[in-house]
Amino acid sequence: MKFHIVSHTHWDREWHKTFEEYRVKLIRVMDDLLDLLENNFDYKSFMFDGQTIVLEDYLEIRPENKERLAKLIKEKRIIVGPWYIQPDEFIPSGEALIRNLLIGIEIGEKFGPVMEIGYLPDSFGQSAYIPQILNGFQIKDSIIWRGIADEDIKNKEFWWKGLDGSKILNHYLPLGYENAKWLSLNEKKNEEVIQTNIEAQKPLASTDHILMLCGYDQREANPDLPKIIQKLNEKYKGIGHEFVFTTLEEYVKEVKKSDKELDEISGEFRKGKHMRVHASIGSTRLDIKKQNFEAQALYEKYVEPMAALSLLKGIKYDNSMINQGWKYIIQNQAHDSIGNVCTDKTHDEMEMRYSKAKQIGKTLLSNKLQEFSSKIKYDESKGRPIIVFNSLLNPRKSIMQIEVFLDNKEFILLDRFGKEIEYQIIDIKEVDLNDFSIESHFIGKNASKKGYMIKFVFIANVHGYGYTTYYIKNKKCIDNNNLILKDNIFENEHLLVEINYDGSLSIKDKHSNKVYLNQNIIEESGNAGDEYDYSPPRDDRLIWSKDKKANVEVIYNGPIMARVKITHTLDFPWDTYTKYRSNETLRSTVSSYVTMYKGIKRIEIKTVIDNKVSNHRVRALFDSNMKLSSHNSDQQFGILNRLNYLKEVEYWEKEKWQEKYYPIYNQQKYVNVFDGKNGIQIMNRGLPQYEILGSNTPKIALTLICTTDYMGKQDLVNRPGRRSGLHVKTPKSNMLGSFETEYAISTINNEKEMNSLAEDYVYPLYSYMPTSISEENKLSSDEYYPIVVENEDIGTSAIKNSEKDEALIVRLFNTKNKMIESIDIKYDSKIFKDVKFVNLKEEEIKINKDYEIKNSIINIRSMNRNEIINLKFSFS
Repeated sequence: MKFHIVSHTHWDREWHKTFEEYRVKLIRVMDDLLDLLENNFDYKSFMFDGQTIVLEDYLEIRPENKERLAKLIKEKRIIVGPWYIQPDEFIPSGEALIRNLLIGIEIGEKFGPVMEIGYLPDSFGQSAYIPQILNGFQIKDSIIWRGIADEDIKNKEFWWKGLDGSKILNHYLPLGYENAKWLSLNEKKNEEVIQTNIEAQKPLASTDHILMLCGYDQREANPDLPKIIQKLNEKYKGIGHEFVFTTLEEYVKEVKKSDKELDEISGEFRKGKHMRVHASIGSTRLDIKKQNFEAQALYEKYVEPMAALSLLKGIKYDNSMINQGWKYIIQNQAHDSIGNVCTDKTHDEMEMRYSKAKQIGKTLLSNKLQEFSSKIKYDESKGRPIIVFNSLLNPRKSIMQIEVFLDNKEFILLDRFGKEIEYQIIDIKEVDLNDFSIESHFIGKNASKKGYMIKFVFIANVHGYGYTTYYIKNKKCIDNNNLILKDNIFENEHLLVEINYDGSLSIKDKHSNKVYLNQNIIEESGNAGDEYDYSPPRDDRLIWSKDKKANVEVIYNGPIMARVKITHTLDFPWDTYTKYRSNETLRSTVSSYVTMYKGIKRIEIKTVIDNKVSNHRVRALFDSNMKLSSHNSDQQFGILNRLNYLKEVEYWEKEKWQEKYYPIYNQQKYVNVFDGKNGIQIMNRGLPQYEILGSNTPKIALTLICTTDYMGKQDLVNRPGRRSGLHVKTPKSNMLGSFETEYAISTINNEKEMNSLAEDYVYPLYSYMPTSISEENKLSSDEYYPIVVENEDIGTSAIKNSEKDEALIVRLFNTKNKMIESIDIKYDSKIFKDVKFVNLKEEEIKINKDYEIKNSIINIRSMNRNEIINLKFSFS
């Protein structure tokens, strides 16, 4: 057999130490590595964990060593990339994973070659979308560890097939990324290491090649490795074993010489049989995970699409500033970081990065909107303009909430054609308008001016990616006395929703007449787990809102919207231990603000938890009122169908799995139960975890908060044996205080509605009211849609400037798990003079598809399930 020995480190940028604490060691490790490689040419190479962020972190302190580092990378003696940082694969959005690679490769290529392997040695399970993401960067191999069980595979080498049909050659690490870390000059110890690897890898190997990764967490290069390999060759020569000092790319190249037919496997890997995947990690520090959602959405759906619109008006697109914001976000998406299995101090630094990303993003957005609005020619006769932006490719008719400062509280709202639009005021405050303007030291104090801060809502209609304009005009408005809420019953064109005695909701779908009972029941339980995993105490005690009287208070009620506050006052045990929950309780409130809008097919819920107790979990429960064995979950690029019941839950303990395997999952925008005709869908803003209760009569349990007081604990019910991480107190993970969550319920009557309803809720329309409407140099219309896709099956991943030149990159995808046909993409051919298909690296490619570009329409004959397509629109 041929043993391929790779020298490497697994570099957690932060974890049980902060980034700066770990960087102190990084500088020493890198200094020593440069000296080692420059002075010992027998030391072939060293791999830096598939990341490039280490280059930035090191050179910020040692800029004088840039040329030394670049020389060794060019010689492939220091191996970096392709990732910017080793990611979690389930919490980040698909676009965030793409940017991780896009930024990582761009940094690496400034120094030399980047490793062309999707190296994912420690992610907590593997997303089904990794093959197509890697394929989009022309990366044809992956190396993974966690999530695979022996019943899933015959060989450690197999074709991992993406849901879109693309595939990569995957190489599984049966012993993880540390299987050769104990190699040393101790001959007896080396015999144990070799024998362990033969026993674990040979039965799974399709070739006679064995991969040996010599390294571990935060481990420096072993300077004795060339000598160790020499001695191993001397010892094992007689029995035909060969040991080589090599790289992952050379190992993969050797494996690919085999002509053995390999299995094709598709889907996600999340089984914790041989190594933990921490299946319930999606519930830890939901305050930080919510910030991750907000930061991603800010850049993906607002900053970049708005900056792209501005680019069309000749306004500079600041790629480097936008990418700096993305870097702050992605730095937080390392597997340990966004898993939130870190110290409080580390989590504090994550929050600071999200704050920096938001500061950059919101400032860029504000500046672009101000510049952009100054280019538009408004119709002043209609009043003061409000621009409404749609950052998605699809047309939308959606709710718009506006906050404006006016000198008159009586007004009418007009569309750009002068038609009066119905609206509803939800708040008016009398203010001094001078308080909201800057006073100049040349002019002096501004005079006081009475005015009003007014919040109102209306239904906006936008016809694709772009904007339209509405106008506010001083005039008395005629009141509409139609009310959404009557006698504790919400009603609009789509839904009839009754608020029950206990605060739960009964929802009737007017299109199917199907009724969904027991919606938004609050469930509280104990958590004896840690930051890695939720785990109940051995004797749990559950508290429910069901059948307990709730207080209902009407907040708003009008023709456009109605909102009620439903308050549950519940007694929660004040702490949870390994075996039981405390007898002492504290009275806590869980308040749900439930909102319905005219013409919008959803019920929005903002639930505020007054969190006074420790080590517990609060969830919202939704009965599907259906009999089905599977459900749908939105993942990075569309629908993934998952089972409601996992048979392994019956025998995982008997087979001594590392952790319980049960239907607790991560999601992106939604989860639903759908029988092909009707269903119920729960959408969320930054709540990534749900569980399915009941195998054939599924109930969706959406985690709202899950708290703990330690990073790692031993002997959990759901995870027996050793602890994960350190036994370090993390009091901030108990999230004491008020925590606000946002989610929505919708009925669905066809597959097209799944993504369109979710995107409309998760990524609201955006508005801007110009401060000045001077008529000078105004050439742009008050409505413009440069790109439109009138197909609800198409999702929008990115609308951005090209990384390489001034052109628009539009990334769209098939949200369904089946092929769709004839997709029309309308575009402004007066501005865009050329359209090309590109890959995720934004390089032009020839696609194996029938398509036609004619009369300002790109017609793509078909898209595979979950397929991503990237278009590059070049200007004249």
